[in-house]
Amino acid sequence: MNERTDRGRFVSFEGGEGVGKTTQVKLLAQRLSNLNVKVQITREPGGGKIGELLRQILKQSSEIDPFCELLLIFAARRDHFVKFIQPWMGEGYIVLCDRFYDSSLVYQGLLRGIPIEDIMELKRITIGDFEPDLTIILDADIDVSISRIMERSSTNDRYDRMDRQEYSIIRRGFCQLAEIFSFRSVLINAKGSVNVVSSRIWKEFDKRIKFQPIINPPWLE
Repeated sequence: MNERTDRGRFVSFEGGEGVGKTTQVKLLAQRLSNLNVKVQITREPGGGKIGELLRQILKQSSEIDPFCELLLIFAARRDHFVKFIQPWMGEGYIVLCDRFYDSSLVYQGLLRGIPIEDIMELKRITIGDFEPDLTIILDADIDVSISRIMERSSTNDRYDRMDRQEYSIIRRGFCQLAEIFSFRSVLINAKGSVNVVSSRIWKEFDKRIKFQPIINPPWLE
């Protein structure tokens, strides 16, 4: 793992629908904050005005062309990367991101049929050779994911309404990425209570990411 101390760290959370990414991002951020570590939470699509507008389009529209969808996502990713991720890391923050470019490889690549080579070329053009310091891939049985989705109070979007075959493709894709990007990825069993899963994540995070908690915050000196 990258042990430089002249910048922050970037940790992405990946996985299919209903595996608990958003909840676990918040829990890890809270744990780091309790240690007085500088942390920022963000997400994709999202993170900025362009990304959030795109997020609403993508979640509700089922008629968008796959390659058009991919181009929009990477345009928003470029904006997110330049305006938010890079500056935060430059200020020494640990940035926790709910989805990053691995999701494009799975959703637009494996699921919607765009060649992986094309996606990686767009990645090169928009964010260069940047890679997360750590990618936490949450994995759960399809039945567990569907059950969690059905329990949500919010209206389900088009991703939540996918069929079992699509869920299977997505789950298999993320497991494959965990092997391909083993230098930065860890597969976490997302079955169990929120606290149990959080403990699994913390164990891997603490082992792989080097950070310096502020023992005596400035406001206490």
